[in-house]
Amino acid sequence: MVSEESSAYLQKVYSAKDNRELEEAYDLWAGKYDEHVTAFGYQIPAVAAGLLGKHVTPETTPILDAGAGTGLMGAVLDALGYQGQVGVDISAGMLKKARERNIYTDLHQMILGEKLDFPSDHFGACQAIGVFTAGHAPASAFDELVRVVRPGGYIIFSLLEDIYAPKGYKEKFETLGNNGKWQLTEKTKKFPGLPLEDPDLFHRVYVYRVC
Repeated sequence: MVSEESSAYLQKVYSAKDNRELEEAYDLWAGKYDEHVTAFGYQIPAVAAGLLGKHVTPETTPILDAGAGTGLMGAVLDALGYQGQVGVDISAGMLKKARERNIYTDLHQMILGEKLDFPSDHFGACQAIGVFTAGHAPASAFDELVRVVRPGGYIIFSLLEDIYAPKGYKEKFETLGNNGKWQLTEKTKKFPGLPLEDPDLFHRVYVYRVC
């Protein structure tokens, strides 16, 4: 059941003015995050897992969980047989919860939009669920995600529809495509990511193949 408390946490992360505020907000939310987003009817992980399963085999390793949070998406992939997951997140509190799941080979505190401390062409695939939304990771983060995923690997991510053009994602996607960095494989129709909290807040899930 959606509560005033859970809605307040959501608004706090959406309204963060900088990475420090975002980190602090998620540190505070970490203990109740899973409970709250379940009450929201959070369905983005299910949609993303379906697409990842179409394009990425369980033998693909390692897989980057960019914006791992408490490991909700990682747990779905683990249940489907995907091993060798490496998670990064801005929040130490969220990473502590993810570590308790014992499904990641490594977890690191990193910020999407800054340089990632991984070699180029390191990952076989990447998924980034719930991080390209209001007040979160910028469009510039895709430069690093493309860099660290091997050619032929897939990047699967969700994006809040309202910020696609206004926040530079449309331009970034087109630039990466025109520069031969990646190619669109598939995208969903828009759907409510948190239907029990805000049925008018639409997302899409995208699949891009790194070139």
